[in-house]
Amino acid sequence: MKIFTYLLLLIVPLQIFGQEIDSIKTEKNFKIVPLITSTPLMGWGVGASTSYLYNADKSNASKSQLNVGGQYSSTKSYSLFAKNNLWFNDNGVLSSTNVMYSDINNEFEDDEFGDVKYKINSFIIAEVLMFRVANNIYIGAPLSYKSLTYTPNNDEGKDFMEKNGFRDEHTGGYGFMARYDSRKNKYYPSNSAWITAIVNNNPEWLGSVNNYYSFVVDARYYAKGFRANDVWAWQFYGQYCTDKTPDSGLPTLSGKSILRGYPAGQFKAKYQSGAQTEYRYTISNSRFRLVGFFGIANMSGGSIGITDEDGNHQYREDDGWYSAEGIGVRYILQQVTGVDLRLDLVHTSEGQISFYLKLNQAF
Repeated sequence: MKIFTYLLLLIVPLQIFGQEIDSIKTEKNFKIVPLITSTPLMGWGVGASTSYLYNADKSNASKSQLNVGGQYSSTKSYSLFAKNNLWFNDNGVLSSTNVMYSDINNEFEDDEFGDVKYKINSFIIAEVLMFRVANNIYIGAPLSYKSLTYTPNNDEGKDFMEKNGFRDEHTGGYGFMARYDSRKNKYYPSNSAWITAIVNNNPEWLGSVNNYYSFVVDARYYAKGFRANDVWAWQFYGQYCTDKTPDSGLPTLSGKSILRGYPAGQFKAKYQSGAQTEYRYTISNSRFRLVGFFGIANMSGGSIGITDEDGNHQYREDDGWYSAEGIGVRYILQQVTGVDLRLDLVHTSEGQISFYLKLNQAF
């Protein structure tokens, strides 16, 4: 809790700075914020990110947002990223672009293998282009390319990678996406819903060893809270893959899918279903919010793993139920759009404790 208190103190000067901006009567569209994380898998991480809000055209479209940043951790890992959500034509068109390069050293204790250490070098680029076809209804196509290289950092890491069927991958993918989006405010929604269904295909002709597919459903509802400015957010997330999906394509517990506090890649399986809720309490006459959250998820179906002499697959043993709960603080970084800087302290059912200082809502 001392760590949580110290990090909170980092945000207080931002509130004072923000009040000065408000007094000038204009809010800056460009902000630079720190990124700080601490997880059992990657240790301490520090970095920075930008939030640049802009109008893509002269219509009444929502503000577009560009995030560019990076982070370095105590496991000698680093990541660089750029994300651009481009809204234009009165929100009739959305272009979402993500680019990431990372060199991650994973370190964790495994019940079977012991002190596992291995490295993942990755380059990922993804684009989603969506068009509104009816009131609040969008359709579009996701496109992606990923280049992943795995390297063991010790014998335990080598054994872990071999049993779980890790292999380098340089593949492209495409799919179909449908979405219902009634959010008026894209960055701090209330009294609205956001539901997305995606079918992804990674075919052999785009580099995959075997054709594999996945289906993703991400449903979110933002209800009004007990007070006028509060929000009670809910999310259901499911991802389901075919039998020949490689390790890199499997669903994984993480803040990017479902359940903060689980570093991406530590727990994987072919089928993932989960739900979480978060109450966002706005402190009156301030730029702070307090949150409490809880989530639960199930992993099942194992993974492709390796094949033994009899032709039987040996799977990961991550199948089961997982949960995470925590508390957090939000600082309203850009008031007009409701962009928040969030600080979360998370405890998981695996007994792990993590914290994150990041930009934008968790979901």
